[in-house]
Amino acid sequence: MVLRNEPPWPLCHGGRLHTYELCRRLARRHDVLVVVGHPSEGDVPPLPFACRAARAHRLFDDDPDLAEEGIRLSRWERFFGIEAAYVRDVSRLAREWRAEVVIGMSYQALSCLSRIRGVPTIADLQDDEVLHLLRECLHGRTTDRWTNLKGLLSTLFYQRAHLPEITAVTMLSESDRRFCRWYTGHPRIVCIPHGVDCERYAPRDAPVDENLIAFWGGLTFDPNINAILFFADRVWPIVRRHRPQTRWSIIGWGDSPHLARIRQMPGIEFRGFVEDLRPEIARAAVAIVPMLTGTGIKNKIMEAWAMGKPVLCTRRALGNLPGTHGENVWLADSPRDLADGLIELLDMPALRLKIGRSARATAVEHCSWDQAARQLEQLCDDLAHPVADRRFGGTLDRAYPQAAECPSA
Repeated sequence: MVLRNEPPWPLCHGGRLHTYELCRRLARRHDVLVVVGHPSEGDVPPLPFACRAARAHRLFDDDPDLAEEGIRLSRWERFFGIEAAYVRDVSRLAREWRAEVVIGMSYQALSCLSRIRGVPTIADLQDDEVLHLLRECLHGRTTDRWTNLKGLLSTLFYQRAHLPEITAVTMLSESDRRFCRWYTGHPRIVCIPHGVDCERYAPRDAPVDENLIAFWGGLTFDPNINAILFFADRVWPIVRRHRPQTRWSIIGWGDSPHLARIRQMPGIEFRGFVEDLRPEIARAAVAIVPMLTGTGIKNKIMEAWAMGKPVLCTRRALGNLPGTHGENVWLADSPRDLADGLIELLDMPALRLKIGRSARATAVEHCSWDQAARQLEQLCDDLAHPVADRRFGGTLDRAYPQAAECPSA
């Protein structure tokens, strides 16, 4: 059983894509039920797994007056809008559905997971929200730092209160895993990276506009907004002075008032939300990912890699992805280095082709959703059917030796 605050459709951001792709693959060999806190607002196509929308107090209409079973919410839970009735109903559903493992794929799910008894639980945190908010407080350009600080402290206390009651935790990147391990002391935190569908995102035999660069992502997500503002203010003027014919396509759902002035800058085009990113990626010469904040793994890098596109990005954006400067990615951090790197890539088609081919090979070998799903399936199997280790009187962690480290390590 998978818990999520919102439906995994439409696939307009990385969290939904993560849930959809993993559940789609797990459903090939297992019964998967996705329980969401809020129903979808639009039409949802047939999903390859069962999905049940549930609102608090309405999950079990046969017994609406059932007492809250002693559930008392903390101030941190109330901060995240969690309702006791929903926590109670999800716990009851896990028992009645006889789930072998319950996976929470949202922060609100931690309240439910920590109260479920008799069933192994996994908090699939993906990115560490505490680390993300800490970086926003230190480096964010668009948000109120007091709001971020309040969110950071609430998230910190919320996770430290509930994670000890949860069997295992999964993170996208090794840096997030180490940070979460440091401040929670949880003994079983596993790194399971994102993936990309390398069959869907594949190189296309289509014309490339050698003066076009592209960035895509949700335009209400602070790290994406910070990246756009930084590139527009500090890098774009340098590029346009040397290559005035260069154009920048920004693709993504949502909007932010912070981006209003960027829309007026010459050479920049906002494309809005598109159902299919692939034609937009295919016609661009270079994909840019100039992230200054944020955590985890960037889907946009893997999508560009899978389509054989050269990526210009910061080291913060690359994170723990297997990238090497000049081979399968172009890395730069300062405005001048980013501008020089972009100009060089745009002026040298042979270099773009070389990096793009290497990037595609990296995506196929290291960035598969099938590989991520196998790791999650193995973790679920280890938790649901632990292998007895008679030498130590406990269980043997077959697939994740890093999770068996001493919490103080």
